[in-house]
Amino acid sequence: MFEKATSWMKEHEKTSLFFLVVIFLVIRVPGLSEPLHQDEYKWPIIANPINQTSDLQIPHPPLSEFIYRTAGELVGFNIHFRLVPLLFGTLSLVLFYYVLKKRFGKQVGYVGALLFTLSYFSILASLMVDTDGAVMPFFFLCMLLAYDTWRTAQTKKNMWLGLAVVFAILGLFIKVSFVLAIGAVVADFLWEKRKLLKTQDIIRYGGYGVGFIVGFIVLLILSQKLFPFFSLSGSVTYWEHFATGSRNWFQTFIQLVKAILYASPFLCLIPLFTPRHKLKELVPFLSYLIFGFIFYIILFDFSLGALDRYLQFIIIPLCALTAVAIVSVLGEPSATKADRNHIFSGTILSLLVLCVCFLSQSVPSLYPKSAWVSRVFSLHWNFLYVFSGGSGPFPFYVSFLFMALIWIVSLVLVVGAFFLPEWRKKTLLILIPLGLVYNAVFAEEYLFGLINGSAPHLLAGAVEFIKNNPDVKKVVVYNDNGGYEIQQIGKYEKRLYTSPEFDINEKVIGLNTYKDFYFELNIPRIDPASVYRRYLDSCPIVYNQTDHYISAIVYDCRKAPKISVSIQ
Repeated sequence: MFEKATSWMKEHEKTSLFFLVVIFLVIRVPGLSEPLHQDEYKWPIIANPINQTSDLQIPHPPLSEFIYRTAGELVGFNIHFRLVPLLFGTLSLVLFYYVLKKRFGKQVGYVGALLFTLSYFSILASLMVDTDGAVMPFFFLCMLLAYDTWRTAQTKKNMWLGLAVVFAILGLFIKVSFVLAIGAVVADFLWEKRKLLKTQDIIRYGGYGVGFIVGFIVLLILSQKLFPFFSLSGSVTYWEHFATGSRNWFQTFIQLVKAILYASPFLCLIPLFTPRHKLKELVPFLSYLIFGFIFYIILFDFSLGALDRYLQFIIIPLCALTAVAIVSVLGEPSATKADRNHIFSGTILSLLVLCVCFLSQSVPSLYPKSAWVSRVFSLHWNFLYVFSGGSGPFPFYVSFLFMALIWIVSLVLVVGAFFLPEWRKKTLLILIPLGLVYNAVFAEEYLFGLINGSAPHLLAGAVEFIKNNPDVKKVVVYNDNGGYEIQQIGKYEKRLYTSPEFDINEKVIGLNTYKDFYFELNIPRIDPASVYRRYLDSCPIVYNQTDHYISAIVYDCRKAPKISVSIQ
């Protein structure tokens, strides 16, 4: 079955790749208009040369800001900034195909590229204004492809090795964490040479490594002359704050789980079917995952950062592992009636699980987090879970019950097939439609919000109201939802965060000080027992629009009574 499905693609490689690119773009183009959320909107502000005197800066090596600054010069600093990650994501799709093709053949290349195209986490990464999800993977794949070509080349070997080194340096000039990608390629080299290594070889390679590090540091120092907007001291100060011993392990766990939910059970569980004899060619991908886990979860404290964004690097390794597993399981026998029956069964099961998304749902507030955590452990799963973050995405809801059911079904089937290999093919055929539905629901809610409500749609109407209302001079924006859009119309006062990590007494002083209009795009919901909810409820509503479970509300708090913590 699988061979028949890919036989035409094998014969028409360029045409097949072209269609994959078209599908990749068609899925993502609607997301180009997604509002820039929180840290995302710092990029067009900082990259704009007009704001060079601003205290804001990109705390990373200079190539990141140079890329976005160049993009701003080409398409403007106020619009279309998502074109940058989309461009790098599209290039990564093509590179990923050729990397997999070189290591495993065309079949795996096509499957891996298709997974990369349809995965929600990949969709998010290729639209998020930053460097972790699209830009760094591009340089990783460039480096890996150059390295793989060097491994097998009969001529011009020095050229390909030189290119691999150049891409390694360029990756480090994007972000220092690119050292993980370099480590993954080095691990592959050392694994391949493990039986041939002698002491003098280890010393020599160690010398090369030291020379590379010294060369990079020298280039980084010199780059301050070429890129005057780059501050090496500012970057060092920024890197230092991740090396703390008092991290918030609960927050780290929550963000790790969020990244796993984004990746889907399909990409996280199917790699268990990977044959052991294929693992040697998967060393760079496995090493990348292992090094990344050690770096982001164990060694350094990223609990206060956008850890779910940093973990976007897992998309490439997981898609590679899953593609190899799928081809290994499905690529041998031809189609049978039983195969079609298994796919049909998986489709029916997927549609049944999909139905729970349309049930009436509870909407707990994000804080206190213990409220929805207790729902999880008490099996009261019929509620909406909010997905958002400091660097996006713009908030959207997905049914927790829907996610839980697909994860449980997938886990049970994969564990059963792991111990009973003869079940693997039928299990995989059932899981394919489940995986498609899971990722499709995430993508649909992120891009359109047809099931639970569209925050971007509500924001557009609210911004238009605020812009055209002469009484509204300044607006305090809850959770900074739409902060950038309101800044663009010149009516942004400040943002209001309700996290319990902030000093509640200072927050109350702020509420009593800024007797202004407040804009609440209420995703996530504010704790109904909080002082914030009490304060906003004391203000008249001048604008209110609702889409399913999300509302956009503008409050006139100019005459709001003073509020205190004591009666909270």
